Amino acid sequence: MVAERREIIHELLNTKTVVESMIERDRNQMTSTERLGFAMSVMQYNQSFVNVTDGKANSLLLINSIFLATGAAGALTQILPVAAVVVASVAILLCLSVVFARLPGQATNDRAKLVFFGDIAKRRNMAAYLDDCRNTGPKEISASLLGQVYELANVVSRKFAAYRRAQLVTTFSAALWIANLLVPALAALSPLS
Repeated sequence: MVAERREIIHELLNTKTVVESMIERDRNQMTSTERLGFAMSVMQYNQSFVNVTDGKANSLLLINSIFLATGAAGALTQILPVAAVVVASVAILLCLSVVFARLPGQATNDRAKLVFFGDIAKRRNMAAYLDDCRNTGPKEISASLLGQVYELANVVSRKFAAYRRAQLVTTFSAALWIANLLVPALAALSPLS
């Protein structure tokens, strides 16, 4: 986990260096190779956030699954255990919405979409893909990549919004789970029982 975080930070720092060097150059002097490199580095940068949100959502999913399993094992005839199970269930659904947050499929037949596996696989065969690679110019590819970066940024934005909701509901789920554990213990210790 620590090594993975170091790798992500290293990639982000390298991306920033690439982006800063691109900005220093005059826009009209940027070569096609530099434009493609820029587009790919921005795509990788945004893709790292997809991985981060998915990882965090999976952690919340595990936590809420534990809350749900232990809460469901309790007496579901009382309000507190029922509330804990319901809130943990809602939190699980929100966590899944983070993992499955995607944009609706784009219905365009953009031959310049040469990077994403889904776009590659849409071609009828390998020869069609190779033909598109040969017949697509660098400016077309750059424009397509930057369009895909924009789409990916929207996916990342949706994932972070869904994660914030999942995190908030998980906080309530944890509070109910703790209360569900403490109330019977405190009642057993009370001199009035």
